[in-house]
Amino acid sequence: MSAGAHRPSRRAFLGSTVTVLAAASLGGPLLGRSQAGGHFDSPAVLADGQANLTDVYAFTSPDDHDRVTLVVDVQPGQLPGSGPLNYPFATRARYELHVDGQGTGRPDTTYRWTFRNEDRRLFGTGPIAVGPVRSLQDSTLLFKQRYTLERIRNGRTETLIPDGTAAPTHTGLALMPDYGALRSEATLTLPGGGRTLAGQIAEPFVADSRVFGLFTAGTVGPVPGALPAAGPLSALNVSALVLQLPKSELALNGDPERNPVVGVWATVSREGADLARDLRTQAASFRQVARLGNPHIVFALWGTFAGLSQPGGPEDRFNARPAELDAQDAEFLAAALDPAPPRRIEAAQRFAAPAGPRTDIRALFLSGFGKDNGSRFGIDLNTQAMNADADPAALRWADQLRLNLTTPVSPAPHPYGVLERDLQGYPNGRRLNDEIDVPLLRMLEGEPSERSAAHLLPPPSFDWQPKPASDTFPYVNLPHAGP
Repeated sequence: MSAGAHRPSRRAFLGSTVTVLAAASLGGPLLGRSQAGGHFDSPAVLADGQANLTDVYAFTSPDDHDRVTLVVDVQPGQLPGSGPLNYPFATRARYELHVDGQGTGRPDTTYRWTFRNEDRRLFGTGPIAVGPVRSLQDSTLLFKQRYTLERIRNGRTETLIPDGTAAPTHTGLALMPDYGALRSEATLTLPGGGRTLAGQIAEPFVADSRVFGLFTAGTVGPVPGALPAAGPLSALNVSALVLQLPKSELALNGDPERNPVVGVWATVSREGADLARDLRTQAASFRQVARLGNPHIVFALWGTFAGLSQPGGPEDRFNARPAELDAQDAEFLAAALDPAPPRRIEAAQRFAAPAGPRTDIRALFLSGFGKDNGSRFGIDLNTQAMNADADPAALRWADQLRLNLTTPVSPAPHPYGVLERDLQGYPNGRRLNDEIDVPLLRMLEGEPSERSAAHLLPPPSFDWQPKPASDTFPYVNLPHAGP
């Protein structure tokens, strides 16, 4: 959200606008409506809501500078309400968060959540609670999810949480009068330091919905000043996996001073089998169906979202591909050097696209910012080439959200991050209150070395965004309870 933007009361709007906003999240770009970044990136994940990764965040914890917090959001567009609504994580699936300090696209460490249901509802349907729920152990809570959290490193799998309980879907104030207490109960301590939480949260995505018209059609609409800079999902909920860890846990060889940069990304894999073989002789296998590191990469490179994409196209291939294979996809690398949105803006508004090849956009998404890799910022900020123990010959182009663990926490964070000299903000990781739309548009148009593109987004008619994240763990806001 732009600095100083006005935030109308969400409590006043919530009851009357949930249905409108849910529809708006699926609307067309020229109407000032949008698909939030990563929320509907490809046809395959659009059809599989529980696997639909929406956003990944990575930032130094503002209340504990020796730790990093990672947040993965999944299954967008959850309606606040009461009674029968339930938005569980998928079972027979793997939710994974990967960390790469070597810059190879292969994870040094993977954190894996797997979920299972405890369902005491009659025939598995109906409300998840039959009376007030004040504890996750209450008999009035008929449906809950248990999970296992594992860490995979150096070929070894270690169980961190053997039997955690996810915070449930918020069914309304009548049935869950103190959801904060339920979330506190669901927040668990990790061995060796750190904390984790799985459950429903208020959608945190800060958006300027007008950007998507520019990405997909080159214009925000016929009357730009009349359109809102609204986050159409801001009155809805989403599921989240939150993980806070010591920096030494994430850094290559456990040394954040010597190896300050890590790349992170999330994947979801579904259980399956090889139908060409006897099913009785094989264990279940898992196929990756969703992936997300940098926000908006599909919009920024191809100017598409699920409604404009062809099944099996580059968006679906990206979601199914391991990060280490990005460097072998010639079409993907070409798109990073020649992103579509600037050319569409040039055709629609005669605002000349920057000359290619766009090594700055390739650096933004596939390597992090370095002095000598075309990033145009002229600084070594968050490329794994800065890691003393990384092999320069092994570095590969790969989409990751890269974070410098040693960048000091900003005393006055700017929502536009690095573009406004706040080096702790996006794209040096991503904080919950960062707005990625405007800085990404401006970088696509060549900033900081090219002329400003600020005029492409004139002041909006109003700016309605999520409530800012807090400065204490788990930072994300409690889910909306509904009217």
